[in-house]
Amino acid sequence: MLEVSTIDISKKVLIITLLIFAVLTAAFTFTHNMQLSTFLELEKADTLKNVERVQNAVVARQGYIDYLVQDWACWNDTYQFIEDRNQQYIDVDLQNETLAGIRVNIMIFVNESGNVIYAKSVDVDSKEEKSVPAGLLKMIEAGTLLTKGKNDTIRGIILLDEGPMFISCHPILTTKYEGPSRGTLIFGRFFDNYLLESFKDVTRSSLSMYRTDQEMPPDFQEELIKFLETPDQTFVEPLSEEKVAGYFELRDISDQPALIIRADFPRELYLHGERTLNHMYLFLLFTGLLTGLGVKFALDRLFISRLVEIDDFVTKVRSEKDLSKRLSLKDDDELYRLSREINGMLNEIDLAEQGLKAQERDKKVLLDSLNELVVFVNPEMRIIWANKAALKYMQIDLEKAVGVFIKAAPNISGQLVEHLQIEQVFVTGEKKSGEFTSKDGRTWFIQAIPVADENGKIMGVMETRRDVTESKKAEQLLQEKLVAEVANRTKSEFLANMSHELRTPLNSIIGFSDLLYEKVYGELNAKQSKAVGNISRSGKHLLNLINEILDLSKVEAGKLELNYTEFELASKLNAIKNMLSPIAGKKLIKVEIQVDRNLTTIRADEARFVQILYNLLDNAIKFSHENGLVKINARKKGDLVEVIVKDNGIGINVEDQKKLFKPFSQVDSFFSKQFQGTGLGLALVKQLVSLHGGYIWFSSKTGEGSTFAFTIPINGDQRDGGNGEVESLNSAKKDEKPDF
Repeated sequence: MLEVSTIDISKKVLIITLLIFAVLTAAFTFTHNMQLSTFLELEKADTLKNVERVQNAVVARQGYIDYLVQDWACWNDTYQFIEDRNQQYIDVDLQNETLAGIRVNIMIFVNESGNVIYAKSVDVDSKEEKSVPAGLLKMIEAGTLLTKGKNDTIRGIILLDEGPMFISCHPILTTKYEGPSRGTLIFGRFFDNYLLESFKDVTRSSLSMYRTDQEMPPDFQEELIKFLETPDQTFVEPLSEEKVAGYFELRDISDQPALIIRADFPRELYLHGERTLNHMYLFLLFTGLLTGLGVKFALDRLFISRLVEIDDFVTKVRSEKDLSKRLSLKDDDELYRLSREINGMLNEIDLAEQGLKAQERDKKVLLDSLNELVVFVNPEMRIIWANKAALKYMQIDLEKAVGVFIKAAPNISGQLVEHLQIEQVFVTGEKKSGEFTSKDGRTWFIQAIPVADENGKIMGVMETRRDVTESKKAEQLLQEKLVAEVANRTKSEFLANMSHELRTPLNSIIGFSDLLYEKVYGELNAKQSKAVGNISRSGKHLLNLINEILDLSKVEAGKLELNYTEFELASKLNAIKNMLSPIAGKKLIKVEIQVDRNLTTIRADEARFVQILYNLLDNAIKFSHENGLVKINARKKGDLVEVIVKDNGIGINVEDQKKLFKPFSQVDSFFSKQFQGTGLGLALVKQLVSLHGGYIWFSSKTGEGSTFAFTIPINGDQRDGGNGEVESLNSAKKDEKPDF
């Protein structure tokens, strides 16, 4: 029998060894694949970095042409040439060598009526004059390349029959950049093979370029589809085992893909990593196999035979019930200590049984000492034990209480059974608790706790009942006292610090500083004018902060009343856009407005609506990059109007999003220094939207921009208890996912 047991355990050890080897193999394989994925990511990052160098070279070329056309267009001689078309300007400044020297193929002067005044085309290498491309002239006739005003510029790629071309158009102004504009100056540079080879030399890359309006290789066609779906992206694709390519697009002046450029690079990083991982993978597998065989042999020799001996001894003692037997002890290791503990366990079994009985007695003494009412009920819903407090409350002794049906127990049956539904505790096995008030006005905390045996079977339920009347009263009084004190203190501090006496002198400071700045009382020097301007701006900023605090305080106190009027939505949105256009213009940010044609007018507080959208649009512009885009979309959503303000700016970190809509909170210490703000705007916006019976939400990703949206009723009216209605509306909408 000993031999059979040894064989069985040995097989189990073999299975465990094989299982460990399989797990290690799986782990090595998973790690190998993960590391390969990591090298793929590193290769992609390295390729993107190299492609970025190529893109920077292309952007630099476009920027160079933009700089040249601006320098020529904003020149008094050019401005005069459009007026009088003097020959001296042509003879001195428009020679073939001039265009070749600045590496420009095309130079076209167009007056404000759209007529070509002068055009020249040269070969920048041979300096020979060429005919102006017919396609370029057609675009000028169509007005595609003509600027609309003195701040309008056109730049990008155009596709001509002669080849793709960098184009840059600038309004013709004076040297001081003053107007009115007398037309448009157009510079063009062919993106030819010579220019492509120069990019190759600068970036040390292998480049291929194809036009999107002509037949392309299959890989370029696939990438074109991707660029149409996700523009302004760089895509990395392996070309073979030895090469990887990065694709990027160049867009034309209408923001459509014009050229696709591929940069090829050797896959040295990935191939080196793959070889290293393969060698490491084979080495680890071989090491794991040798280790498994060694462990199997050692376990058989050193431990399994002794474990079988211990197993046989325990089986014999259990079958014969002879506690006088003892294991023979040998060696000095863990198995020796196990044998010693088995011998000690046999000596302590009787003591353990006596200890269990003593513990049962101690538990009963402990439960009897509690002031809580404790009752044990068996699955038949009959009492099997109760502590002294419960017996006293029931006015019965333990002998008479045992076996009593719980629903018939005096004084406690109704509360425990009806409020806790003990039958369900036996079915579900889950603890139940609750509070109730008895007929005498006392508050009780009651529990029904299932008691299970070692197999998990519910053998009974322990029911407890504790009088919490006084503690509940004290807790309620304390909470009410704290709330009243905080509310009273907040109101007092606010009214003491933000009264109209603060705004009256501040308005005076602003008014007189404006008069000084406008030189009503006499001329000021530059430093004085700058100081007075700073006083006015700071005073207005402080006044705006005070007004926002007062508005927020009125809303929270329920004293802000809305003045509902009917107004046209589209014109109001455009008015707000115009208010902020100077700020957007400084950063060259474009603001687009789209209004549902089914929306004409809405009924709301016009001033507060302007305040809401002004804050959201101001934030969108403030946190957008230069040349960014901010979109305002208004649409009908049932009986509500939904207004969405979306930007593609810096976005908001996830950890900072919880700070939004909280007074005096700004998203990040860095942005707090970079972008001026009080931290009250969004908090006030949320309160004003709620007063209108609407709700507000947002979505943001770092580096991708933010979207803020709110809804209010289209035909709103004055309401009593506005906060309650807003809370109900928000609760009803909290699970609704906005469709930005």
